[in-house]
Amino acid sequence: MLKMKYLVIYIFVLFALTSCFEEDEMVPRHETGDLVVGEVELTENYKYQVFFDLETNSGVKQNLISEWDLGFETSDSGWHVILNTSKMMLAGNTGQINFDAVTSKNGIEMNFDVSSGNKDSLAIGNWYSIEDEKPVSDNNVYIIDRGTGEDGKAAGIKKVSFDFQNENTYLLRFANLDGTAEQTVSIRKDSAVTTICYSFDNGIVNIQPSKNEWNLLFTKYSTMLTTDEGEPYPYLVTGILLNEKCSAVLDTLHNFEEITYEIAEQQQFSSRQDLIGYDWKKYDFDNGMYTVLPEKVYIIRDTKGYFYKLRFIDYYNSTGEQGYPTFEFLRL
Repeated sequence: MLKMKYLVIYIFVLFALTSCFEEDEMVPRHETGDLVVGEVELTENYKYQVFFDLETNSGVKQNLISEWDLGFETSDSGWHVILNTSKMMLAGNTGQINFDAVTSKNGIEMNFDVSSGNKDSLAIGNWYSIEDEKPVSDNNVYIIDRGTGEDGKAAGIKKVSFDFQNENTYLLRFANLDGTAEQTVSIRKDSAVTTICYSFDNGIVNIQPSKNEWNLLFTKYSTMLTTDEGEPYPYLVTGILLNEKCSAVLDTLHNFEEITYEIAEQQQFSSRQDLIGYDWKKYDFDNGMYTVLPEKVYIIRDTKGYFYKLRFIDYYNSTGEQGYPTFEFLRL
């Protein structure tokens, strides 16, 4: 009976430990895939955002950059609101709680979302606090600069405030600065995607695929660059953002052919969304062309835990148009 008692305890402890580490387990060693080539059509003026899936080597969904403005977090405990950075959108907190009193953006500090995806560094920021284990809105009015669309035209300014309708639903109030076109809408969370996208023109829009159906988002996005004098300045770049359910690493020790599953599983992965980013290419001012850097090799862990090694091999299509990133990759 004593041995049986210890056996039961051992099984219980083993199960508990297994449950604790379940999310960190890697996919077991498996047969390596074939080397394949992928291409994404952003077009020469980068008007599209393309969600790409490595498993199927396909763009599973695409949209014009102008099709949405705000993204609403869908996790159970998260209520962050993001900007569509492909349009260089900006936001600022007026510090006012009187919605009607806000009629100008003068004197308001405007910011853009960091490209890392860090939820603590978003332009809209923490518009709520937690009281008695429940989120409570600060009721502040925010100015939203909608940036520019694919046509280069300014999309306008809105004033907005955020609140909660219930434990699963946002309440968004917005209007033009002069108070016209005011609306209040409900936006319910949907756990199938990481973000619910909203357009001030068209309401809730179907932008993101299911969070487990894509790995990479090819898109323009705003980030902070540095001048030759060391001064930071915001800029629109074109590159890749990671699905927040994925992670990646830039391997600086091995060339593409050398990287194996065993090498991949020893890497320190990061879920920073701009880890792949834009600098796998460089602009040659003498020739007026982009050159890709195939020596930059990325290892990506997808939503299922599989490893892929990837490098870029071109940025132009067969007719010489830029905006067609081409890359080769292999599942390890």
